[in-house]
Amino acid sequence: MTIKKAYADTPFGQMHYRTIPGSGIPLVLYHRTPATSVCFEPMMQMMAGERPLYAFDTPGFGESFTPEGYPSAADYGQMYLAGLDALELNKVHIFAHHTGTHFASEMALAAPQRVASLTLNGIAYLTADERADFKTIVGHALPPAADMAYVQETWDIVCSLFPTFDPDLTHKEFVSAVRSGVGRNKAHDAIWAQDYPAVFERLTVSLLAMCAEDDTLRPFFDRALKARPDMRSVITGAAKYFSPEYDTEATVSAIRYFIADVEAELT
Repeated sequence: MTIKKAYADTPFGQMHYRTIPGSGIPLVLYHRTPATSVCFEPMMQMMAGERPLYAFDTPGFGESFTPEGYPSAADYGQMYLAGLDALELNKVHIFAHHTGTHFASEMALAAPQRVASLTLNGIAYLTADERADFKTIVGHALPPAADMAYVQETWDIVCSLFPTFDPDLTHKEFVSAVRSGVGRNKAHDAIWAQDYPAVFERLTVSLLAMCAEDDTLRPFFDRALKARPDMRSVITGAAKYFSPEYDTEATVSAIRYFIADVEAELT
């Protein structure tokens, strides 16, 4: 089925999204850094026709607007909500991946009545000291310059994310990363400043936590499970950061079962 692309006009700016029509409660997808909503195309194709599907480019990424200043994670959550408002999506299921987990959690905390369920894949459940360490390690993207050092740095970073070189996916990730240099800086700074455990432990919506078995965030996933023994959890196969593309079937299967159970409880 054809994935259509469009823009949602919000008070903050235009948010770009991909969509496939369907009936029922929509599923909305929020991506990792430095990807865009293109990373969800395999999942969307697999789920085509099951329900309305929407995958947004986070502000600062892809074809969405770049926010002014340095927004907080809660600010990004409000931008996510504005995207839903623009499309008149009053109640949705959410699948959020890595960076998306931070901002979607803020959205669910601010407007739990809008969120039928929240699936979080790759949770950075970090202490303040660990966030400070990550901030130092990740740093900021180099700005564009005539010597093109920023291009080589971006290519090296993207290649380091993959267990083996994947020409197609590495290229897509690289193109997304080059576009989002400023957006990456803004999003990462919001994450390092966010006390995610405090947000996560206050969520009242139905939760599913997921993680690839070899994800870098796998050790922190176990902490999240201890903090919220009431939520469901799934460990998927080896995919590192790329569950939506490399482990599409297992990821979609987990979402389907979870959503089906949640909707059965709603009726």
